[in-house]
Amino acid sequence: MGAWGMKTFENDTASDWIWDLEESNDTSVLESALKPEEYEGYLEGPDGENALAACEIINGILNNPREGLPDNAIAWITSHSNLDMTPLIPGALKMLKRVLADNSELNELWAENETDYPAWKSGVEELIKLLSN
Repeated sequence: MGAWGMKTFENDTASDWIWDLEESNDTSVLESALKPEEYEGYLEGPDGENALAACEIINGILNNPREGLPDNAIAWITSHSNLDMTPLIPGALKMLKRVLADNSELNELWAENETDYPAWKSGVEELIKLLSN
């Protein structure tokens, strides 16, 4: 995993994922990143990063894009604002909670960084609150 910052798209996995999203005109790429039933065991880091990216896009359409989203993510949100994200909310919330769980590689890796972990965790928790409203 190549992370260069705490924001959702500041890693190689999410940056690559957005390319797949740009090729789609529906919610299929979002849905494929949000399959909590497939991650009942250990959640690998890349799966968590893809889930976070999908949740950011869903939030961007339902509310407003959060600060730090790349231009191509904002462009996709803007051009697809008519898509119904409501059916994706339950899976998004489950995946966000899975990302913060003990059996999540992403959570484990961030927890090793005592300085940045609270801010990263707070960002994920903020996304949970935004999608819960």
